[in-house]
Amino acid sequence: MTDLQETRSYTITQRLWPEVAQMDQRRRLQAVETIVQLLYLLPFAIAGLVLLIVRTDYSLLGDNIDRLALLFVTMLLLLLQPFDVRIRLDRTGEQELKISSSLAPLVMWATLFITGAAGLWAMVLASIIAALYRSWQIGRYGQNPVWKPLSTFVQETSIYVFTTAIAASLYLALGGAIPVTGNEFSDWLPAFLTVIFGALLSGLVMLPAGIQIDNLSGERVSVSGLLRFYAGVVALPLIMGPFAIIVALQSSEGRTVALVFILIGIYLVNRLAHHMSKADARSRRQAREFAELQALGEAIIESPADASTLPELLADHLARLFPVERVEVHLFEPDAAVVWSPFHLGQPESLPPAADELWEQLRVSDKAIVELKNVRFPGQRFVFGDALLAKITAEDPEREGESGTCIGGVYLLRHGSVGKARESLAAVQSLASQVGSALYRAEVHAETLAFHKTQQELEFAGGIQTSFLPKSVPEADKWQISAALDSARQTSGDFYDFIPLDGDQIGIVVADVSDKGTGAALYMALSRTLLRTYAMESGQQPEVALQRTNDRIRQDAETDQFVTLIYGILDSKSGRFIYANAGHNPGYLLRAGGDVVEKLPHTGIPLGMFEGMEWKQAEVQINPGDVLMLYSDGVPEAQNDAPEEYGDDRFIKVGQANMGRPAAEIQEAILTSLYDFVAGAPQFDDITLLVLTREA
Repeated sequence: MTDLQETRSYTITQRLWPEVAQMDQRRRLQAVETIVQLLYLLPFAIAGLVLLIVRTDYSLLGDNIDRLALLFVTMLLLLLQPFDVRIRLDRTGEQELKISSSLAPLVMWATLFITGAAGLWAMVLASIIAALYRSWQIGRYGQNPVWKPLSTFVQETSIYVFTTAIAASLYLALGGAIPVTGNEFSDWLPAFLTVIFGALLSGLVMLPAGIQIDNLSGERVSVSGLLRFYAGVVALPLIMGPFAIIVALQSSEGRTVALVFILIGIYLVNRLAHHMSKADARSRRQAREFAELQALGEAIIESPADASTLPELLADHLARLFPVERVEVHLFEPDAAVVWSPFHLGQPESLPPAADELWEQLRVSDKAIVELKNVRFPGQRFVFGDALLAKITAEDPEREGESGTCIGGVYLLRHGSVGKARESLAAVQSLASQVGSALYRAEVHAETLAFHKTQQELEFAGGIQTSFLPKSVPEADKWQISAALDSARQTSGDFYDFIPLDGDQIGIVVADVSDKGTGAALYMALSRTLLRTYAMESGQQPEVALQRTNDRIRQDAETDQFVTLIYGILDSKSGRFIYANAGHNPGYLLRAGGDVVEKLPHTGIPLGMFEGMEWKQAEVQINPGDVLMLYSDGVPEAQNDAPEEYGDDRFIKVGQANMGRPAAEIQEAILTSLYDFVAGAPQFDDITLLVLTREA
């Protein structure tokens, strides 16, 4: 397939029409087709005007001035309301050529049969006025006002004037009368043959232009395609021609009223075809818009999820989505930090952008769509067209019925000669929805990345925190210790520790930091480090270790968090257990041989709340067969779906029921009972349990 920009036709077009370099592929092809048609048909148009000058009998103009004026007005009205004739060049319809036409040739042929070649000047004048009107419209639209109207005028002059002027010579040679008269078919035969000849000649004139235009697309037209093209060009003139004879006869016989009614009928038929053509164009435009929206949607799906390429994608697709309208996509400055940056896209640049107050009007409006009627550009009096403003919201598209916050909008301005902006309401809404969905997708993508990053960081922090826990339990003759921690999240606010002390002394800690998450984990790390440091310095004075730890926490940590803990020192020889309880759950000492349960109650408030606080120490004797249970509040406060708490009573009863067993088995029995009670309900708190037994 030949690249359009490598063709000679494109080179010539670019010299005459420099703006073609900035056009998209579709509009560029249309521009080249316009220039090719113009240059090819220009000699025929000039030749037609020369023939008209030579063959005109100007005396006939004055004799028929009233009828000429009527026919001229009709031709002008018909030319100003053209309709499209689409010619399929293959059976599938993929190759198609669009020709703009009207019923003006019918009136032109009638004029020829009434006044001869002189009447064709009415067609020339009507074509000039129609071309100037099209040029004015296109100029208002911000496009080049020269080449398209000029090309259409040359086409009308070459097809209508040139071929008709030649056919007029045939008509006179066949003995045709000016004006045509008679009631017999033999009187009409020269006119009938002339119409057929003119139609066939117009097809021959257009055939090379059609071939050249179709070749620009890189597809060669088959012989059958050429025949379809030729038949499409000549079909309408062949159908209209005989009716021109009837119109001419009404004039020559002085039936002015009948002539007027016939011309009105021709105008109404042309107007109907004009509106049907616009409806077809509107339907094709909507189909094209949704095809482009589908392509845009697929491109957005395949693009990076962070919407970093969204402005480039929109800039690439907007020109194809709305090739002749002013379209803008505008995102407001966000009120809060978002993952996408505000931007403003608009094309074509030849048309003024939407005013800032329009965007503000959209932002504060309680409607998703704002319609603007009779839009005028600053400093201009005439109405350009109407416009639509559609809100963009970056909300979840699955949440139906929720309007969401307006973060931007889509603006579409359409010239009145092209159609109503509301005709593309669905496309504008779909575009706004696609942009909003892309931005919502970017938000979700960013949140997902942040979540995964946080998860990784939490897992890493959890790994570090786990490394803080003792790798093994202290070993002492006749003593067993078993400890476990089950975190509700990746990181934990609970911890337990064994602190090595002098002689036969073992420091035992079970603690719980207020709050959850990363902050609690950091606070836990600080508390553990400080407590270990001061515990080893304080010897058998747990209350001193807590006081010094508390004061240092208050100096180093500016937070509202605090930590509850029980810190005890076990003398493995005597069984003496000295402890200080800083606002923590009371430990339970289960006495052997009975139902006696001793609590290890508070001896002071939690650490980290106030400076200068003091704690007391207490002491219990752990005898052979006794069981000491230290834990966090995640044990008694664990809940099932009822919701009902596990409670201290169940906790103690399970411990008593398993007395005499190793510490690890007692701990396992308690945790099994707890998890069976919870029965899969969500875990809201960390669970820490330490069991210490003295063998009998």
